[in-house]
Amino acid sequence: MKYQLGEVLKKVRQSKRYTQKYIAGDQMSRATYAKIEACDMQPTVGKFMHILKKLDLSYEELTYIQNSYSLNGKDEIVHDFFKLTTSAEIEKVYAVNSKCTQYLKCHSDSVVQDIHYVCEAMTALHFEKTFDHAFPYANKVWERLSKLDNWYSIELKLINNIFFYFPLETSISIAERALKEIDRFSYIIKSNELKSSYLLNLTILLFKNNKYEEAYEYANKAIEECIKIKRFEGLSVAYTRKGLLLMKLGKPDEGTKLIHKGLSICKVLDLDSMGKAIIQEVHELVAIDLPLDQILNKDDGFSH
Repeated sequence: MKYQLGEVLKKVRQSKRYTQKYIAGDQMSRATYAKIEACDMQPTVGKFMHILKKLDLSYEELTYIQNSYSLNGKDEIVHDFFKLTTSAEIEKVYAVNSKCTQYLKCHSDSVVQDIHYVCEAMTALHFEKTFDHAFPYANKVWERLSKLDNWYSIELKLINNIFFYFPLETSISIAERALKEIDRFSYIIKSNELKSSYLLNLTILLFKNNKYEEAYEYANKAIEECIKIKRFEGLSVAYTRKGLLLMKLGKPDEGTKLIHKGLSICKVLDLDSMGKAIIQEVHELVAIDLPLDQILNKDDGFSH
């Protein structure tokens, strides 16, 4: 069941014990606002924004209530897309992509189309382990987003999933611009995990291009950001990647300790899939003869 706008406004106003006169304020008469609540009049954009502000209500909250406290359609797709953290979560990628496919059968929407392309790229990368099949999808997204004057939450999330498919200098340039946009909108950006995600992706991008010193700097920035926002699954990845870099920089003992530290976070927080993905990444990037699986399987003495 989907409620009409006036019904939702009335419901929220009454729950907060506000009067119609208070919501109307100096922007409209009480009678005008009463007509909006009665669904006899649609507010102008200016009046609508005023009403939301007086109700201390965000547009996302309003639409969520309108849809009987649930998400559907594009809102659900965008929400689920923001929850994706890595192509290793292939089942979640499939689920988001399936919703995109169904939605696009009946709607034309650039954002959902781009999310579909990103999911296709993530799937190709997961199975092929190379950029060859993934790049064409990423490039389709970039063709649209590169023409925009500014990037906001959804564009920044999309770009974070494609920038590393391009040549190194181009990738770094895209990511640095994105980081500036994130800092510019840091107060209102939709996901405070975006900055740490970019830093983690820059770390692995530079690592794979043998730019170990530069990658090490980004790994430290990623650790700092993850600690600041208490993003512990990202911290486990950041510690591991810093450990790998230390091994490449001739400090194997320090590197091994950090890899163990990253996996220990996964163990404590029951992040099994993340832990397995980290172990796979370690074995792909360095020649290491350590029983890393034992860290995840070790009995910690607690019963669950």
